[in-house]
Amino acid sequence: MLTTLVVIIQILKNMKHSGNKSYKGFTLIELLVVVAIIGILAAVGVVAYGKYTTSAKIAASKEQHYSMKKFIEASYGQCALGDNYVLMNTCKLNNWSCNGLRVGNSNPGTVKRPCKSGAGSASNSAYHFVFHFNNSGFKNPYNLDGPTMLQIGGTDPKQCCLAQGFNPRVLGQTYVWGYNNDNRIKVVTNIGNTSGNNVYLTDYVTWPGRGF
Repeated sequence: MLTTLVVIIQILKNMKHSGNKSYKGFTLIELLVVVAIIGILAAVGVVAYGKYTTSAKIAASKEQHYSMKKFIEASYGQCALGDNYVLMNTCKLNNWSCNGLRVGNSNPGTVKRPCKSGAGSASNSAYHFVFHFNNSGFKNPYNLDGPTMLQIGGTDPKQCCLAQGFNPRVLGQTYVWGYNNDNRIKVVTNIGNTSGNNVYLTDYVTWPGRGF
């Protein structure tokens, strides 16, 4: 912006010098022209910056969505391959997600989520994954100043994840839900677009039948 202003002033100087050798300053009209041009450039810059920041939030929402999906796939993969447990950050005092599984004394802390044949379900797994994501520092890219929630529920639109079976209404938020009828976990994120509309990114991960 400053460089553009310098160029404009230099052009005005050259125009003035070309017709008047005794040039000593700018006229009011010339200054008003410069101010008008600066205003236009500033307006264009604000719009461009707004689109840039929104694009960055969209990209961050996509990246977080795929990180969640990969973690779910990796966790199910561990169970399917015969591992006895999956480490997850799901523990909170007086919370059913701990149940004596805490690793260490931290709160929230890591738990060894058991992998058992015929145990658990897709819907149960969804709750554990939401606990893990919220306790692991995942946040809504559109609201980075929002809370890192330590529960699966709640209604705060700033938290990253909820265990819900419909599409998230809040930009940047992810819903994780398990469907027992077809043993799948649904991960859907409202990534939005540069116009501020809802755009949903949806993936499914199959529950392997051995899990939590």
